[in-house]
Amino acid sequence: MSALSDYLQKLEDWDTKTFLIVYKSDFSKRSMIFAKAFSFFGTLYFWGLVWLAWFIYGYITKDYYLLVLFTGGFEQSIIIHSLIRYKIIKRNRPYITLKKEGVKKHDDFIRIPYLMSESEEKSFPSGHVAFLLFFGFIFSFYFDNLILLFIFLGLDVVMAICRLILGVHYPIDVIFGFVFGFLYALIFIGLTYQFWINFYYWIGPIVSNIIHLRY
Repeated sequence: MSALSDYLQKLEDWDTKTFLIVYKSDFSKRSMIFAKAFSFFGTLYFWGLVWLAWFIYGYITKDYYLLVLFTGGFEQSIIIHSLIRYKIIKRNRPYITLKKEGVKKHDDFIRIPYLMSESEEKSFPSGHVAFLLFFGFIFSFYFDNLILLFIFLGLDVVMAICRLILGVHYPIDVIFGFVFGFLYALIFIGLTYQFWINFYYWIGPIVSNIIHLRY
């Protein structure tokens, strides 16, 4: 147990030291504006717009397959993600734990007003990194195009660096963001996506009939 504790302490020390090196570097200062802008593409606001686009596309074409994949995958994965982040690990963000080191929050999209207090803002694993990779798997699977996955993987590396620059994640957070993004995709595409497809194609006409009856 002592050896494990020593290892975990060394890992945490490395995590903190590496974060501070990146956060306080000249590169981070020069890249702050870009990091803020790019991080928007990992927020719920952005993915909500994507979901709306797939909904409109489905309404026009009557092909809701991508919408169902996107929705079912997100719902399943966000449940797992929230349990790990808020109930199991519960690790505070760097700008909370390293205030004395001058670390500040530079991400204006991180908080949903009135729903999340500062003490509840946990960082492990990175949702931006995990879900950008996860949706990369979804789109690659839907379009049957492996190149798409590599494009998303490259963008995800940029996202991971941006999250360090903005003071909202440690290196371990973003590393495990990749790990969990892969695991979410493995569970969904490898095991459960057909359940979600059957469920939504079953409940969709029921909801549509109820709406037509009301109006």
